[in-house]
This record gives sequence, structure tokens and C-alpha cells, in this order.
Amino acid sequence: MEIIQVMEPVLVKNIPTGNDWIHQVKWDGVRGITYLEDRSFRLFTKSGRERTDYYPELRDILSLLNGRQAVLDGEIVVFDSEYKPSFQRVLTRERIRIKENLPPYLQRYPVNYIIFDILFFNGRDLRNLTLEERSEILHANIQKKPHITLTDSFKDGTQLFDLMRQKNYEGIVSKNKSSKYLAGKKHNQWYKSKILKKTLAVIGGLSWKAEMPNSLLLGVYENNSLVYIGNASLGLSQNDFRLLKDYSSSLSQPNNPFTNLIKAKDTTWLQPALTCWVSYLEWTDGRSLRHPKILGFSKEQPLNADGKEFSV
Repeated sequence: MEIIQVMEPVLVKNIPTGNDWIHQVKWDGVRGITYLEDRSFRLFTKSGRERTDYYPELRDILSLLNGRQAVLDGEIVVFDSEYKPSFQRVLTRERIRIKENLPPYLQRYPVNYIIFDILFFNGRDLRNLTLEERSEILHANIQKKPHITLTDSFKDGTQLFDLMRQKNYEGIVSKNKSSKYLAGKKHNQWYKSKILKKTLAVIGGLSWKAEMPNSLLLGVYENNSLVYIGNASLGLSQNDFRLLKDYSSSLSQPNNPFTNLIKAKDTTWLQPALTCWVSYLEWTDGRSLRHPKILGFSKEQPLNADGKEFSV
């Protein structure tokens, strides 16, 4: 059996416009390619690792196919309590490696499969057809169930992007209607636009490597206590790190300022006097930032959970 390399959208800042494009929700999950044939089902991640036995909920797809064989492309998603896709939750489910540990996760982190493409149908390779043609075949031959469905397409990408921002989703994917299914990212046919959130964080420490700072320990105030939310280095230049090294001695303190961080290796604790703006994709279930990036240092005072300035 051929393990198919998936087509991946390319990150862009500007959303494509015009009648040649359709736009879809960017589901924050794990890419899953399903192979259906002769009443059998196999599921692979985009890296080619088989995960069939770890997502038994998706076996229902066998009863939804109006045909004898198909290869489908989609996203495995776990929703949070607000019915938003949670990458943290689907990653928790994806990390399971022992089948005997699976039952409690079926209840706690039930998966959904959101299908957006069909690559083979009844033995026919569809990858050289246009996206419009493949979509027609997909919608004509796959039925829906509550946890197995087809993604919707929209004409106005800017409007969809604004809606996703309101809903606190990850972003959108824009696809050329005439696009063939091309492996990898070497194309100009599929694009993704991500919604980045930002927060004002307090710098409570520096981690070191080879006598130079290499990341910031960040926190936010909750009930007048500084809560650790993760380390970040992306966005900082070598000059930024040199300045931090120069100022670290005047801002250092012996005590850990974070209430929820017990210890950290090769760390200098700082007085919580410096703040910075940080972009991120989402808060994890453990209340840390996913993919933090330093946007810049700030003169603003740190805020507590009530939005009031905290005196340092």
C-alpha cells in the first residue's frame, strides 16, 4: 500500500481573494489519512505512522462510504468544554502508545474526524483532478455522522477569518478551486492564515546556556501571585540577549517569584519589573502558552487578574 505524502498549506499574511478561491476552517488537530477497502479501515498520521487501533471511534466511517474503496484526507480533532478544537487535548490522545491505557481517554478525549479531501475512489487516483471535482466526488459518496463529518467551504475568506477570530479558533485555510493534490508545500495552491493572540507577560527569570541567556521565564498575575506560563526565546535577537545579560545582575533576586514553579535548572530569578508582549496560539490545559513568541519589551506595568496595575 502506498503511504501518501499529504498536501500542506503554506503560511501567508494576506488572505487570497476572488472567485478562484474557497476558504475553510483550520481545524487545530492531527492530520489523518484513512484507507478504506473491502470493509477494512486503516488510519495513518501525515508522518506515515499507523494509528488505526488508537482511534476506534473512526471505524464508523466504513458504514458511511458509498463505494468499495477510498483514501480520505482530514483532521482528527478533540473539542474542549466550549466546543473549540483543542490541540492540547488531541495531542494528549495522540501520545497514547499502550492499547490497554486507551479506555479512559475514549471518554475524556473523544475524537472527531473532519474530512476535507478524497484522493482515491473505487481504485481511481483522483489527485490530478481539480479540488472542485474531488469535492463533488467526496460529498456524493460520504455520509455524515455527529463525530465524522465534512468541512464546509466559504467564498469570503476575510469574513471567515474574522468569525474564527471571534470564536477564538486557530485560523483558516484558503484553497484554489483548480488545485490538484500536490504532496508537501512546494505549490501556490493552498494557504493558511493563523490567528495569533497576545498577552502582556512579566519576565520573572532568565535561563542560561554557555554563559548567555537563552530564554525568558514568563508569568502573569492571578490574585496578586505571579503564575508561570512558560519559557520563550523566539522573537529575541542576539542583541536582546546581550542586553538581558548586562541588566540581569541589577534585576536579579535570590527568590523564585513564581508561585507554581518549584525549580528550574540554570536560571537567574528576576525582580518582576520587566514586561513584554507575547503572541501565542492558545492556552494549554495546564495554563501555559502554546508557541509563544516575544513581540517586544513594554513599559507597561504588569496587571493582576482584575486588570489593575501590580506594584513592584
